[in-house]
Amino acid sequence: MATTTSSSPTRSPAPAHRSWADEELHRGRLAFEKYCEALVEQRKPLANLPLIYRVTQARPNPPILAFGILRTRQQLFEYTQKHDLRHPDRPDVPLYPMVCMVPSLTRLREEAKEPFLSIIPVFSPGEEDWHVVTLYTNYTMRSLQCTEDDEKDIIMKIQEELGTSERPMWYWDELNPW
Repeated sequence: MATTTSSSPTRSPAPAHRSWADEELHRGRLAFEKYCEALVEQRKPLANLPLIYRVTQARPNPPILAFGILRTRQQLFEYTQKHDLRHPDRPDVPLYPMVCMVPSLTRLREEAKEPFLSIIPVFSPGEEDWHVVTLYTNYTMRSLQCTEDDEKDIIMKIQEELGTSERPMWYWDELNPW
């Protein structure tokens, strides 16, 4: 009976220590992870807008926060599909997730009877693209915020349209430079 020996490629043993460059890279990654964790912690959605984020004469440039209902791009795309919405400029072209915002927003504005609704990309720590169907931001709330009863009606209509019971919150604008 013949025996065969399998020869596996020889590997050089792993180095006992990392190089200086590898150590620096590792430290840099850890520092970046801590920075990202701190950013996520600081940018959690808020139920109420703190005074320090209101636009005032004393604080004319706070970070931008949007008040509204959170949705993923995929959820907005599914909304356009459910209602067979088309882009107004290209009704013959099927929609895909990247271009579903305009028809979604147009319908939501009509259904909620609120011409100033917008959809804003917001900060999200995960892989998904999150957007807020926005009633106003901390910069536009003085001019766009309606009465409490009207706001409740608009929110209920948006929730009904989007099939959610999620309450509106304040979300950090994704493009915030701070």
